[in-house]
Order: sequence, then C-alpha cells, then structure tokens
Amino acid sequence: MIQDRPYQEECEGTVLSEYDKGTRRMLVSLATGTGKTIVFSKLYEKLKSRLPGQMIVLAHTEELVDQNRDKMQRVNPDIKVDKEMAEHKADPSTADVIMASVATLGRKGTKRVETYNWEHVDKLVIDEAHHSPADSYKRVIDLVIRPEWTHKLLLGVTATPQRSDGKALAEIYEKVAYVYSIRQAIEDGWLVDIRGYRVRTDIDLSGVEKSRGDFVQDQLAAAVNTPERNRRIVKAWQQLGEGRPTVAFCAGIEHAKALAEEFNRSGIFIAAAIWGDDPDRAWKLDQHRAGNITVLCNCAVLTEGYDDWQIGCILLARPTQSQVLFTQMIGRGTRLQEGCGNLIEALKCRPRGFETFLPKQDCIVIDVVDNSSKHSLVTLPTLMGLTNALDLKGKSLVGAIQKIEALQEQHPSLDFKKLEDFDQLKQFIEQANFFEVRFPEEVEANSDFTWYRSASGGYRLNIPKDKGAGAGGYVRIFQNMLDQWEIDGLIDKKKFHGVGSQMENAFKVCDEQIRKRVPDVLTIISRKATWHGKKVTKPQLALLKKLYPYKQFPADLTAGQASRLIGVRFARKAK
Repeated sequence: MIQDRPYQEECEGTVLSEYDKGTRRMLVSLATGTGKTIVFSKLYEKLKSRLPGQMIVLAHTEELVDQNRDKMQRVNPDIKVDKEMAEHKADPSTADVIMASVATLGRKGTKRVETYNWEHVDKLVIDEAHHSPADSYKRVIDLVIRPEWTHKLLLGVTATPQRSDGKALAEIYEKVAYVYSIRQAIEDGWLVDIRGYRVRTDIDLSGVEKSRGDFVQDQLAAAVNTPERNRRIVKAWQQLGEGRPTVAFCAGIEHAKALAEEFNRSGIFIAAAIWGDDPDRAWKLDQHRAGNITVLCNCAVLTEGYDDWQIGCILLARPTQSQVLFTQMIGRGTRLQEGCGNLIEALKCRPRGFETFLPKQDCIVIDVVDNSSKHSLVTLPTLMGLTNALDLKGKSLVGAIQKIEALQEQHPSLDFKKLEDFDQLKQFIEQANFFEVRFPEEVEANSDFTWYRSASGGYRLNIPKDKGAGAGGYVRIFQNMLDQWEIDGLIDKKKFHGVGSQMENAFKVCDEQIRKRVPDVLTIISRKATWHGKKVTKPQLALLKKLYPYKQFPADLTAGQASRLIGVRFARKAK
C-alpha cells in the first residue's frame, strides 16, 4: 500500500475539512514531484462517506490520463478505473473512477457525454488546474457542478503556484485550500535542490511581441534560433551540465532540431529533437530513459505530465515571461530518485564513506538569458522572489534565498533585488547603509502605518501591547494563487479575515480596522509621528542588542530607525 507523506495527509485532511465547512470548488497546489495524483487517489476512499458517487478526473494529454489511471488503480486496487479518450470508451454504468481526456469529453457537441448519468458523478477532479478556464473544461464543469446539486465537489490540482490571469481561476474556484511549494518541498527533503547557472547571450528580444502573458512563439523562435546562440548553449552545457541526462526547452520545432544538431556536432554525446506529433516520440523518450540519448531538445512536449527522476539537468534554451511555464519546466528535474523516500533521511542513513551513495541529490538548471529591455523575463531566482537579474553562479537556489533572508534581517533597509551576482554578496552588503530607514513604495502610497515586507510574502504590521490594545497582535496582507489579496489579522485575541481584488483596498480595509480596534496605538505605528526623530530609547536599544547581537549601533541612532529595525526583524520571523 502506498503510504502518505506528512504533507499529503495534511492536504487530504484539509480538503475534507474545507468540504465539511461548505467549500465545494477548491484548488490545491502541490509542487511537481510531490504526488498530487496520490492525493486525489487517496481522496476517493476518504470522501466516500460524504460523496459515494462516481469520480471523473480530467487531464489534457494521454500521458497524464494513463499515469493518473495507473496511480489511481495502484492506490485503490479494488475499484474499477476506466478511460475515456479517443478510441477508448469508458463504461459509466460500471466504473467507479473515469480518467478522461478533456479534448474528448469536453469537445463541443460531443455525443459521448450522453452516456453518463451526471447526477451520479459527485466528484470532478481537474489535473493541471491552471487550464480550467478553457472552454473545454468549462463544458464538463457545467455538466457536473450545477446549482441544484449542492453537495458535489470540484477539486482542481496543479503544480504551478499561479496563473497569469488568476482572476479567471477565481471565477471557477472559491478557495485555495492547500499549497505545498517547491521551496518547502526541497527544504523538507521531498524534492532535490536546484543549482543555478546563468548564461548570457547577445540576442535582442525587444522586437518580439507579447501575447497571452508570454512571447509570440514564432517571433521568439526566429529571434533565438541562431547558430551563434546554439553554439553558446552547447558550450555552456559542456562546461556546466556534468554530462547529466538533460531536457532542453526550445522555442520551436526548428529550434529544437537545430540545437540537437549542434549538440551532435560536438561529437561527445547524443542529442535528439522531439515535438508534439513527432512519429518517433515514444521511441526517443524510451531511449532517453535508458540513457542512450543524453539531451532531449523538446518543443512543447515535456512541459507537463512527463515524469523521469533521472533527469538531472534542465537547459532553458527558450526565454519566457510566464511564471507558470517556467515552474513547469523546472519541475521536470526536481523529482527524487525512485525508492529514495525522504532525501534528508536517506543522506543521514547512507553508509559512511559513500558520499555518492545516491545518484541524484540535486538538479542543475542552466538558464539562457537574452537581452530584454522591453520585457520582464522569468528566471530561476524569480521562482522564490529574488530578482530576475541574479546569477547564482552554481549555488543552491534554496540556500541562496535562505542566506539572503538571514542577511535581510541583519540589513533590513538593504534592497537585495539589486543584487546581480551571488559571489559579490559580501561586497554588496558592505556598500549598503544599514541604518537607512525606508518603507516599500506601495506602503508609502497606500498607508500611513509601519507595514513591513514579510519573508513568507506580502506585508505585516505588528500591533504593540498597550493599555488600549490589550494583548496586541498583528495584521497581514498577502496575495493568494487566485490573484486575490487576503487579509489575516489577530488583535487583542480576536481574529478577522477578508479577501479582496485590489492591494490598495486591502491596505485601506486594514487601516480602518486598526483605527477602529486599537485607536490608542496609532501614534506608535504611524510612520509620520514626531517620535521617529527622537533619540532611541533604552528599551529599544536593549531589544536591538538581542535581535542583532553582533551589530554596533551609532550614538545618534533615532527611535524611528530602531523601530524600523525591530519591525523588519519581527515581520521576517513571523509565519
């Protein structure tokens, strides 16, 4: 029997809890390689007492449909799992779960939906749920989720943390029930770490137009598919790729072919191009898994639904402005070795002297970055909130963000988004003015209070204890996966929560709540209060020395500067 990992069990429990609270259309985000298929397969049995009817799982590729069917059957060996796709026709009268292609079941005017008893289908799961706003998905959703059937569940599962038009997702789903990010999975030992390299080219992308949140593909392919750039990519892989099984993401079919040819001309390894309707697609995938093809140069094939833990290098030969696409590409290389279990525990238990006991402990990402003054590119560091200009120089992505967060606590006024070379971190800090008091521009524009950026995302305001504020508390503003701004507050042991569409309104609502609930502390949390210019107080200085034990504070330190340093430290420690 397949055992749940801790976060999978937590996710399943959250889905059940949210259903019992009345949430009927919920979204779950689990990083690629952390077992989203296991989660909804386990939920079939766990939901049975509440929803005893049929489950349909929608996916958009044959690979996903087949993988989901295989996993569902392994988790639930005593049920009948059928397939609805192309020439495969399910028997809705006998199947417990039907794995369906959205192109088949969601096709406009299809007669195949007439064989289903839609009242009996009470669980609809959408795999790769960021595709949900497409008309083909909506047609199936409308068949299952109707106003008169208030008990039914729509569950969207996805590995991507956001969609460029999150508002479209918000029209379908009520709530993001659970999120398990790639960073958390790496830190917990359920995915391998990422080591990043940045390779610059002289290609100018300013003439490439944008459509639907990313570059126009044919224009992009024409711009990046040059002999000089392809040679630069191959050379970078030879220097940095360590000969690992590699998937290269290309801008078009001709680009994939040209890059594969350039690899093969090097005479050191074997590469092959692969694309959607490639007649040799299955054979090439088998050869790559067997180690007979080292580099697969693919065009729009291996972005979703391709699972091979042996992939140890991701070569990003196509630039993108899409966070969703970038996350999907990176996810092809972070999967653990089969049978490893938890990587942290496996490394602890390996025999002494066997430093290479596990073949795969990390994934190399080679990010090819072109000149782009007009467009904002998504790069490896942006996965975790760092600047897209940062070159990790082969360092761990998670290690880099952890180090920068620790340094941010020591240097709260320093803008680390200006850091471009991780090897120059020390020099970057030395040039900073530690005691410069600054607030984020969006805070300056929308609030009079001392909001600080939170390490977990968004903004946080700590409410001090005072005779009028009782136990004090906090207020937090953050953006969720549905492109909504959530408010989470605890003041004088009383919680409050809200959701809005605009950041500006979120600040306004929070400020109104603060003024209403704790009027006696307004002068303490106001950025414009006159006390900011006064000398630091003894209690402030004592607290600063505890928070920053290795820092020397100047004699002319002001109360406002001290408050800023204390506030940033507490905001970054809070979850």
